[in-house]
Amino acid sequence: MARRETTSFLVLILIALPTLVFTIQTLRTEPSRKEYKEGDYIPLFANIAYSVRGPCEAYSYFDLPFCPPGDPIANRKKSFQELIAGDCYVNTLYELRFKMGTTRKLLCEKNLTKEEVAKFRGAIANKTVYDLYYDNIRLKLQVGVNASDPVVDQTLNRSPGLYLANHLDFHILYLGNEVKHMYAKGQYDFAGEISKDAEIKVVNFTYSVFWEDFVSKPEYQNEIMRDFWKHNGGGLHDPMSYATAFIILVWLFMLYEVTVTYLTDYFTRNSYGVVMVAATGVTRPRHIHGDACRCPRYSSLLGAILGVGIQLFIIICVLFVLVYTGHLYACNNESMCILFIVIYGITSWFSGYKATSFHSSFTTRGWRECVIQTGALYPVPVILSVLAISIRSLLATTTFYFIISFFVAIGLLTWGGRFGQISINESKITCSTIHFQSEIPDQAWYMRTPAQMFLGGLLPFSIIYSMMDDIYASLYSLKVCGAFSTMLTAFISVIALTVLMGIICTCYQLYKQDHQWWWRSVFRGGSIAIFMYAYGLYFYARADSIISMNLLEFLGYNACIFYAVFLILGTIGFYASSIGFHYMPRVLKMRD
Repeated sequence: MARRETTSFLVLILIALPTLVFTIQTLRTEPSRKEYKEGDYIPLFANIAYSVRGPCEAYSYFDLPFCPPGDPIANRKKSFQELIAGDCYVNTLYELRFKMGTTRKLLCEKNLTKEEVAKFRGAIANKTVYDLYYDNIRLKLQVGVNASDPVVDQTLNRSPGLYLANHLDFHILYLGNEVKHMYAKGQYDFAGEISKDAEIKVVNFTYSVFWEDFVSKPEYQNEIMRDFWKHNGGGLHDPMSYATAFIILVWLFMLYEVTVTYLTDYFTRNSYGVVMVAATGVTRPRHIHGDACRCPRYSSLLGAILGVGIQLFIIICVLFVLVYTGHLYACNNESMCILFIVIYGITSWFSGYKATSFHSSFTTRGWRECVIQTGALYPVPVILSVLAISIRSLLATTTFYFIISFFVAIGLLTWGGRFGQISINESKITCSTIHFQSEIPDQAWYMRTPAQMFLGGLLPFSIIYSMMDDIYASLYSLKVCGAFSTMLTAFISVIALTVLMGIICTCYQLYKQDHQWWWRSVFRGGSIAIFMYAYGLYFYARADSIISMNLLEFLGYNACIFYAVFLILGTIGFYASSIGFHYMPRVLKMRD
């Protein structure tokens, strides 16, 4: 039977994954173009400025002393591209009206102070570029150039020094009533020379606009088509994509085989109603308050979930503090990965202690197995996923920190587990169950675990639904400005909703004389992670070329992220339900 189930599962995966890949790739089409009339105003937005070394050191375009921003556009609905660009997406003073050209139009005149000149000098020295958006077309332009740099066009005939790009030529290609393509070039006026650390009295920022028929520019037609096939179909023909998919399927099969085999044996050994048998060694958990007090099933696995959930919650809080204090950039993937590995190893003591202290409240047996479950619950599937997805890009530095943290984690986890085994601190929660020992009546469908998971996940998800694009853009470093506030707001909101749902649902459940709350509270609390994971498919289908990974890689990384979210929120949901257990006995006593 187990072999048949395994075969059916693999067949389902082999059918579902190619279908899913094809569907998502089909949905990834070009962004829709609006139609305009001659003279229509089309805003030009500025987004971020960043060094060519990468957008991790990004800041708002208007943090540099360019011309001030334009007036905000009232009642304007943001496109998906604007939404993931973040809070840096601000209107400018440029007036680029449809099919209306201009030459050397003054944008603004500025007197640059010594501090403002120093900002420009630093930006040019770091080879800073900035992003402009026009009708969802992205332009990447340099702040200025260093004339002594050998890669700079020497035909500029400029003496050595730093030059500010104070004039822009916009070339816009149209087809009928649509904008099809756009490019811009910066010009470096002598007045923009800022090599000296001194004030500059007058700097004129100007621009020109040239409209050209798209049909008359076949070279740009070919460029657009190459970009379209690269972003919408090119990845399907990459041999490495097929290799990655094969590796993921192999790891998935191995993980499934090991997990199902172990859990089947574990559930069999820890089923209720089984007394100790000398020949098999199967035991029933000890009820520390007598046989009248019921215990949760599979207490070691439940303790492992709670321990890892608390550990991950601590890690997330530490990362938030480091990002807030400026010691960590959210899109610095290598530093984030190394820091996560190190912190996970250091905080393993907490997960070992919490897991075994919970489990030891019900039985003196199996604490070592509880420690092993705690150590494998999150790292094993995540490590397998990361190895399958990015084994080619793993760095020696990351591997070194992983090996060191691995041994540190084993030592701290074992120490914390042993310490927790002799510290029974969960007895207060267990005591409360003695008040609810009547037979559980037949419950309505909405009181059962699947319905509780669906409702407990759907209701909080509907509250944060409007934030999901911002959340995903922040997770995958697409949003720089406002990323921290977005993630922190979402984190606090989800926790508050999970606590509220846990307390309300558990109190109602106890009122109906159903005291099987242990596992239900975990599944109900963590179920919002399933909705958030599923939303990733919708996000990926619209992200087009913005996400630089194929669908299987995206799903793999998403699984690692939202598996952690499930464990964290499941733990929070459990302790929120325990609050209800402490509160309900007094309510029922008053009712009696």
